[in-house]
Amino acid sequence: MTSSTVYPITSMGGPLAKRVPKSGRWGTVFAVFRRSCYLESGGGQVFCLADEWLGEGPLTLAVKIPSKTTFRSLGISEGCHLDTDGVDLVVGHELVLTTAETVLWEPDMAVSTAPPDEILRRLEVLINLVDPLIPSDGLAEIIPHTARIANAGSSGTVNMNAVAELAMPRLSRLCGGLTRSATEAIDQAVAGLVGLGPGLTPSGDDLLGGMLVALRATQNTASLFSIDALAACVTRHAAAETTRISAAMLEQSAQGYGSAAQHRLLRCLLEVDARPDTVNAALDLIRTGHTSGWDALAGILLGIYCGLRIGRSQASPDTAAQSSIAFSRRMAGISA
Repeated sequence: MTSSTVYPITSMGGPLAKRVPKSGRWGTVFAVFRRSCYLESGGGQVFCLADEWLGEGPLTLAVKIPSKTTFRSLGISEGCHLDTDGVDLVVGHELVLTTAETVLWEPDMAVSTAPPDEILRRLEVLINLVDPLIPSDGLAEIIPHTARIANAGSSGTVNMNAVAELAMPRLSRLCGGLTRSATEAIDQAVAGLVGLGPGLTPSGDDLLGGMLVALRATQNTASLFSIDALAACVTRHAAAETTRISAAMLEQSAQGYGSAAQHRLLRCLLEVDARPDTVNAALDLIRTGHTSGWDALAGILLGIYCGLRIGRSQASPDTAAQSSIAFSRRMAGISA
């Protein structure tokens, strides 16, 4: 074996690091792409080996490889095994991955949350910026209407693509169920969204993942009963109704773990002292996959809007009585 087949693992997702065996076989490759591959451990855990430029995540081993190198050119194919000696990893017979400089990746959560009105302003600005770029595939077409869906349960829009039209009433039911803590409505909506759309990670899954990560990151909603119910429903339906790659990602989303790009955008939208790189953070996210990034963005926006509405409903009766009408009108985009 030559040095050209030895590459460093630059980072490892925190949840994944807890499952690395001390030695022996860790997993088997079942899907190979140009700059990434997916493996499954003997215990059924799905994880990803990927070029570091594709971004970090809870189930990702990020590897620094040459820009023109593909995973197949490194000798990785379906059925290859990943073994460890407790220090380095070996994939197949040709690739050694060193862990000497590996950094543990954990999402950088928002430390303090901006006031609701400021968050709403940031959301409006972002939606206006991305609106001209919205593709006609997947669920991105709901992005301009996420505030109305979260607030009123309906956008009143027509002429969306088939996937978005199917999703609309289910998203309305989901938002209503979350606000009322109605577990049956939540479960029915999730059943209609998991696995919705084509692809390695269907659009409905990507949206639900983004929504869960946002709700776990939004003040006053992270550990509410309705959010826990949503997480449980998503995990249960995903185990039976979508791809194993998507199910593994949704399991992490249910716990509040998304991709690095998702958490970076959430900090820009939620933190008190947000850095002025919201546009770049959004662009990094929407570049993910064919429509996965856009679908996740739709979920993040919907999750924040729902979180703000739920948070307001949890306020004291006096406070809610004084401000709920104005707040609802602002979310719906109606002038005071």
